[in-house]
Amino acid sequence: MFSAFRFQPLVLTALLWCASLGLAPAQWLVYELVFTPEAESVNFSCYKSAYLIAPANGGASTLVLTTEEGGQVYAVADGGGKFFVAANAASRKAVFSAISLSGNSQSLYTASGHLNRSLLLDTPDGPRTLRVAEALDGRLMAADDESDKGPASDGSIGMVGSAYITGALREDLTAHATRDFKTLSEATSYIVELLEKYGYVPDDGSAPIEPEPEPEASSLIDASLFPPVPSSAEVKD
Repeated sequence: MFSAFRFQPLVLTALLWCASLGLAPAQWLVYELVFTPEAESVNFSCYKSAYLIAPANGGASTLVLTTEEGGQVYAVADGGGKFFVAANAASRKAVFSAISLSGNSQSLYTASGHLNRSLLLDTPDGPRTLRVAEALDGRLMAADDESDKGPASDGSIGMVGSAYITGALREDLTAHATRDFKTLSEATSYIVELLEKYGYVPDDGSAPIEPEPEPEASSLIDASLFPPVPSSAEVKD
């Protein structure tokens, strides 16, 4: 029984971090995430990877989920997560979290990483140095009683599952997003357009994000600069 978790439209509850962003120009971080389902899951299936687009100073963030099962498809969970810093006297970590609600299905994403890297970015206002996490790791947990659907033909019902989340900072995509785009929607459109250049299409139940028009050029993306998603990012069931 294939769970509805993947193909139901994602409605993420936005819990925004209430930190002031000041007057600094937009600086975007782009992470490539991989989801590895745990063996003890029941009737659970999920996207295999994702791109996380987040403001470096914290706030609303977006996931562009991808998979190659049944074709190359993506789904945009637009602006529904939060990105922030958790800190105390001993440790400082970048954190991503989001809650997904779709019918009776509920899921929680959390991933974090130590701020262990100084990253120099070229912004429209000149170079800026950010303290960032090179890697993120965490967990996706999901459940659905499927009481609204009833048993499948094989008698199975209900879904519970989890997956490990591992992520790496994409410095190339981060540099381009920070240099060329001012809003989260524009940065997300950039990732979506790049995926579509490599043959990805919107998944069932996921409408494509509408790119915002660029004043000077129809596209700032040169697909030859970026390879396709590497095979190491694919996870076998």
